[in-house]
Amino acid sequence: MQMKFPMRWLFFFSLFTWMWAQDGKALFQANCASCHAVNRRVVGPALKGAHERWGNDEAEMVKFIQNSQAYINGNFKNTAYAKKLYEEYNKAVMTAFTGLSEAEIRAILGYIKAETEALAAAAKPAGEASTSAGAVSGGGADISPILWVLVLALGAIAVALLVATLALARLLRPEVDLARPSAWDKLRKALASRTFIGLAALLGFLWLSSATVKKARKVGLHQGYQPVQPVAFSHKTHAGEYKIACQYCHIGVEKGKSATIPSTNICMNCHTYIQEGSRYGTKEIAKILASYESGKPIEWVRVHNLPDLVYFNHAQHVRVGGIACQTCHGPVEEMEEVYQYSDLSMGWCINCHRQTKVDLTANPYYARLHEQLKEKEVTVEQLGGLECSKCHY
Repeated sequence: MQMKFPMRWLFFFSLFTWMWAQDGKALFQANCASCHAVNRRVVGPALKGAHERWGNDEAEMVKFIQNSQAYINGNFKNTAYAKKLYEEYNKAVMTAFTGLSEAEIRAILGYIKAETEALAAAAKPAGEASTSAGAVSGGGADISPILWVLVLALGAIAVALLVATLALARLLRPEVDLARPSAWDKLRKALASRTFIGLAALLGFLWLSSATVKKARKVGLHQGYQPVQPVAFSHKTHAGEYKIACQYCHIGVEKGKSATIPSTNICMNCHTYIQEGSRYGTKEIAKILASYESGKPIEWVRVHNLPDLVYFNHAQHVRVGGIACQTCHGPVEEMEEVYQYSDLSMGWCINCHRQTKVDLTANPYYARLHEQLKEKEVTVEQLGGLECSKCHY
């Protein structure tokens, strides 16, 4: 039996809605599954019952997931609980998901809630489980509304209104020549044609493919990440106003792999005499003095962090290559609080190696090499800067 046209629209709308409902699971697998599971503890706590523990306040949960350190060090509704959780798990810093939108995080939370309810239903007797399972499967209201789902819903409503309007018009108007097709018949034939359905399917596939690639390219990137630090240190004041060189505080930048975080002793070189700041008075400098007197180092939050599979040597770039700090870290002398300026992706590094010209007059090794080369300009790429083993173990 052939499916009626309005039923076709209802079927396709239901299918698209079901497909989007799986997105919460896909987002969870891509961003959360390495550290969390719903029904057991992994690196972080089991997420079953997370909504109840957060007072069913998804808005607060979204803030925490987007930047856990800012939430812990801020003054939010559930900051006390977040700090307790942070202490319980040995102060392990949760990744900041600044690249996820609020709608995507709510989709993940919807998946967690549905899984929690499914686990609860499975634990009940058979009679109760069937009722609970029905409630879970019908709980579409718990799934966070996504923009394109709303668009489809509004489109379905518009089509339904159009159908109703045309049907009423046909009932109220006088008889017409039956041999002449009505506007509704023409529209229905066009929408039901293989050409229209194929075009709609193609556009949907291209949109989903584009969205998938866009999201995949952002995995592990934290451009714009700006955690709250234990001391309100202003690079604008120190590096900008007072012209303190980066190498004075980050002493490892010309000597080794890491630039290093300055110790309290370095701070005390100046703040033994300067104990009142121009911006925060004595409040922030008092924290430095307390660290120095107690011998307990300040627990700075790392901003720039490459994956473990990447090898990067600061001395090679700064000392040998003569690369300025601002090339990678942006105009730090203008930043009140430092944030990740560049995305630090593989493509970003490769483009730099392709474009950066090597100063062949900087030392005798390059001077001898220059005599053997015909090119007037040599880039890092020509010296092996794109070989996989240069950056990956």
